[in-house]
Amino acid sequence: MATSSDWYKSQTWTLADEGNKSGGTSGGTGGETTTSDKVLKAYRFAVRAFTDARTASEKAVRYVNNNSWSSSEISAAQKLKKPTLKYNIIVPIISTLQGNEQLNRRSASFKPTTRDSIDICDIIQGRWNALVDKHDVEDKLQIAFVDALSTRVGGWIQRSFEMTNEGYLDFHYEVLNNMRVFPDPETKGSDYRLEKCRWIIKEGWEPLSVIKEKYGIKPEEYKIVEKVNWWNQLSQVFQRFANKEFSSNNSEGYDKENDRYKILEMQERVTRKMYRIFDGENYMNLPRGDFNKISSQNPNIQKISEFDEDRIHVTAIIPHFSNAVVLDTDMPNPTSNFDVFPVFSYNYNMQVSEQTSLVDLLIDVQDDVNKAKSQVRDYVTQILSGGIFIDKREKETVKKLKTHGNQPNQVYELNNPQLMPQKMPPQTVPPDILTNSENSFAYAQRVSLVSEAMKGETARSGESGVLFEAKVERAAAAINPYFKNLSRLRKVIAEDFLDNFGWVYSEENRIVETKNEGTFAEAIVNLSMAGNTINSVKNPSIYVELDEGDENVTNKEENFNKMLAMVNVIGQINPALVDIQTLVEYAPIKGSDKMLEFITNMLQSQSESAQEQGDIERTKALLENQKIERGMITDEEKLRIEHDKANKQKGAS
Repeated sequence: MATSSDWYKSQTWTLADEGNKSGGTSGGTGGETTTSDKVLKAYRFAVRAFTDARTASEKAVRYVNNNSWSSSEISAAQKLKKPTLKYNIIVPIISTLQGNEQLNRRSASFKPTTRDSIDICDIIQGRWNALVDKHDVEDKLQIAFVDALSTRVGGWIQRSFEMTNEGYLDFHYEVLNNMRVFPDPETKGSDYRLEKCRWIIKEGWEPLSVIKEKYGIKPEEYKIVEKVNWWNQLSQVFQRFANKEFSSNNSEGYDKENDRYKILEMQERVTRKMYRIFDGENYMNLPRGDFNKISSQNPNIQKISEFDEDRIHVTAIIPHFSNAVVLDTDMPNPTSNFDVFPVFSYNYNMQVSEQTSLVDLLIDVQDDVNKAKSQVRDYVTQILSGGIFIDKREKETVKKLKTHGNQPNQVYELNNPQLMPQKMPPQTVPPDILTNSENSFAYAQRVSLVSEAMKGETARSGESGVLFEAKVERAAAAINPYFKNLSRLRKVIAEDFLDNFGWVYSEENRIVETKNEGTFAEAIVNLSMAGNTINSVKNPSIYVELDEGDENVTNKEENFNKMLAMVNVIGQINPALVDIQTLVEYAPIKGSDKMLEFITNMLQSQSESAQEQGDIERTKALLENQKIERGMITDEEKLRIEHDKANKQKGAS
């Protein structure tokens, strides 16, 4: 394995010192120049460092694909007529881990730290949800997760910026071929953000048409003399290819069968001098080169301060075209993030070139299971095929036995019944062979920590539900490191999305598609209104955190079951205290929102009916009171009239 002594020249050596020309011609389009020499040496160093990891990864992939026997082993078995059975125990373990992770996955959430960032934070969260759904990011993360469990080189997700049909930049995510990604071998497996990684090289194979389209000069660059001269030189190299100087036969950098050329793209973390300036209206951060150009055109530019900023410098070369340099510039997005993100089986503090994987630990166990099962099959075949002893004078019987000896209900005539044919007695299969495969399978569970409980199986028929749930919880805690690594990958990708959000969606009045609570909508960022900018993407105060599993299916079902148990207790004491709306709201079933809407409407209707009934009762009571009062007034009038009559009669007498 390559060591750091193969790469470093001295204690003070840096990657920029690898400029010594080792051959070829000078210039940017051919020969091992200062730029291409650095890329080639880094690539060769990484290839040497990852030789063992790549070899072991290729073997692990064969085992996952149920191709665990080598060609020499198969040839030897066929020659001796021995079985080569394949009882794949690796795929079920990976499927169990993958399924449990999907049920218990943690999602990235964006949280504002100031009141002014609340609205833009909601838009960022909605846009992230829409991107995850549109580009099937979760499905791609699962593919990278399987790559991480299977291979030493891990799984890799790539982020790129692509132009939409409307002419805007937007994010795009894809799964990389992990055998073609070469990070700095000194990078530690625990550095999942790649903050300490100095460089990464991606190997690609593309036809000449794709190379011209991807790295050719853009229409707006024809005004730049340097760009035009560079492209003319590179076109001459391509013309030499057309004359078959470079395509006469296969080489390390050319696949003649598929007509593809190797492209080495190196991303290197560099430090640039930046200037903080003020142009009279806005504050901006500019590289030194851009500042010199602007200051010469506008003398009113004020330089506020100077500072250093990490950026990613990308260099692409084509080794087959005499190491032609087709790209050598800083990435346009103003961040120091590589465009690739790794995930490994284990998060140990060791070099990535020395990492192991889950499948790598299970290869010997898989071999034991396959060979044990094959030995049992071979023993049974030998027992059933035991030899028959018969008198050689029974020629007709021998002939029938050779032709139909393995078929039932056969009748054989013997010349001498006293000399009955005798079959070789069956041998006893060694007990170790019968138990070896089961022992190996049990050991696979101990290595992977995937027990029967994680598969939903119980060890004993009389096991209580509480005990089974406790086992599931402990088993989930044991395999959590696998899930933790994938959760870190989710967080890193979301943080990169947040870092580049302001650059990608920088246009004024930009309409973006969002998704919140399962509903798609549209929002406007950088909305210009009355001299103010609403939902500005410049420097929002937001951070990323992983939820604690509140939204995964398993946690929802567990919380609902606990809530249901509490409701049963409350209902036995006083049914009127049961909050049926909250219970239905948190039910992890499809259609619960419609049930909640129906219950809310019914309760509102009942409330309105009760209110109307109360109004009727109050009206009836009021009328009754008025009637009683009217009756009382009538009686008083009668008494007064009687009294007046009596007084008149007394006066007349």
